[in-house]
Amino acid sequence: MITKSIRISSGVSLKYIETDKFKTNYFSFNFLSPLSNEKAHFNALIPLVLMRGCNKYKTQLEINKKLQYLYSGEIAARNDSFGEYQIIGFKANMLDNRFSADTDITMETVSLICNLLFNPLLENGVFTKNYTNGEKLNLIDIIESERNNKTRYSISRLTEEMCKNEVFGVSKLGEIKKVKDITPKTLYNAYQEMISTYPVEIYFVGKCDIDALANLLKEHFASVQRNVIEIPKAKTIEKSTEVKQIVDTENVKQGKLCLGFRTGYKVEDNKYYLVQLFNEIFGGSPTSKLFMNVREKMSLCYYCRSIINQRTGIMKVASGIEFENKEIAENAIIEQLNAIKEGNITEEEFESARKSIRNGYLQIYDSAESMETWSFYRGICQSDATPMEECNKIDTATIDDIKSVAEKITLDTVYFLNGMEKSEVNND
Repeated sequence: MITKSIRISSGVSLKYIETDKFKTNYFSFNFLSPLSNEKAHFNALIPLVLMRGCNKYKTQLEINKKLQYLYSGEIAARNDSFGEYQIIGFKANMLDNRFSADTDITMETVSLICNLLFNPLLENGVFTKNYTNGEKLNLIDIIESERNNKTRYSISRLTEEMCKNEVFGVSKLGEIKKVKDITPKTLYNAYQEMISTYPVEIYFVGKCDIDALANLLKEHFASVQRNVIEIPKAKTIEKSTEVKQIVDTENVKQGKLCLGFRTGYKVEDNKYYLVQLFNEIFGGSPTSKLFMNVREKMSLCYYCRSIINQRTGIMKVASGIEFENKEIAENAIIEQLNAIKEGNITEEEFESARKSIRNGYLQIYDSAESMETWSFYRGICQSDATPMEECNKIDTATIDDIKSVAEKITLDTVYFLNGMEKSEVNND
């Protein structure tokens, strides 16, 4: 999928996916950090503060005016976690130059992003107090909103408990206490560490003069002394030997039951496409066993779905239930997994899953951002397989293949968010 790769600086590469399929181009500037409790809160805050202003465009109003001039271009902060990585930076959508007679939209948009990144607005040699404190409050609001969304919160708590001995349990947003302790100076020091030591992956999807774009990026990195760190590959636990039962109690009206499994497969494994097929059959679609049986036939859940993390091989089942149905719902979910392990998969279920996964792969080509996401994350995993190549693998799969994948899956952690007794609520 990648047309060209250009070295920009030490540990910095530009990946070009050339296509004229879209009216807009997509650009991303990504710094890769180790995911850790020591860095997550800094990493989450840095892009937010950088988006507030730079030397050339000192306020968001000035930035927005520039984007309006660039035919309503869009720039957004990026903060993702992917296995042992935290990925921070910027992403942008911009109109393709062929639809503008007098403006080089691509170069001006990338130049704007470079100004935000390399020439931040400073006060006494560090980030401004106003912007830092304002974005600290915004980040704290984001963290609190995640906690108030009990569906997200329960999945987060499952991850935290399941991955206590792995880096994957760290939140990409950081902890509120640590965010509060950030100062303009400590944040600026973290920013300097990011600029000078983090590996950088830059992507452009669309049509442009890629050599001119590369030269622009090289100019901005020319003044940066780079001493790039190596991010160690995290070890993953492939098989669980015991099941942890975790219960939290809060004033909630609906129980949240989440199960964490070890699949033993990651995206770089040759059989990962079978894991995706398995997940579609198990709980990844409206025709899955969890949806059709646990939710519809047994009426045990308001929702019940499964998600697999391609970097870690961890599968999470999330469900909303009545408090008293915890044990029966847990057993019902396990029963559906055991049914697949026994090969109890109909041809209709199998073909429906195959068609859904194939369509999902093919739809990647319908979005510039999807193409970047595929290439970027697959590149981190050192996989160069294209969506079409994965489609071809799907066509060779059999029901026995799915059975063999399921047999390797083990339950690791059961998390339940329970409600309070009436007396506890009244005393609150």
